[in-house]
Amino acid sequence: MYLRSPATLMPVAPGPICFNLALNRMRDYNIDEIDSKILAALSRDARVQHQQLARECGITRQTVSTRIKRLEKDGIIRKYRAAIDYDMIGLRSFFVLFLKLDTADQAASGAFIAALKADPHVLMDASITGEWDVVLLLAFRDVKEYESYISRLRQQLGPALKDSKSHVVLDFYKTMDDWALS
Repeated sequence: MYLRSPATLMPVAPGPICFNLALNRMRDYNIDEIDSKILAALSRDARVQHQQLARECGITRQTVSTRIKRLEKDGIIRKYRAAIDYDMIGLRSFFVLFLKLDTADQAASGAFIAALKADPHVLMDASITGEWDVVLLLAFRDVKEYESYISRLRQQLGPALKDSKSHVVLDFYKTMDDWALS
């Protein structure tokens, strides 16, 4: 399945830089207008030159460098990463998969979550409230590959998988790569 634009298929991180998105933690951290401008610019392009940031923020290049180092040290900027064009590498079918698990066995649940983190098909996984326990955003070459994956997953989890529900993603309107602090 081809999506609207390969450039929008990058849901792994907000821009080429990843922020700690725990909003309560961001409220506790003192981010002033200059830090906000720096983070917004870096979320759009992590390769932006410090001199350009200094001009945009009305501060010196050294101040930009010092603030970025502090934001990295304090864990606000956790890492830099490439924004991947999934279409260019052949991943054109995306699915949202909801799982209801038997969470009585904490060791098995922990092992399953660890396996999800290592699974190249999993673009995002989250523990959620409500009817389902886990939601996954998955990427595949085609529907047939997804069918094979979900069949293996059901066999692997056995009775630990109480239920599942999946949806095909038709289009991405906004991804985490489109997010910027404003």
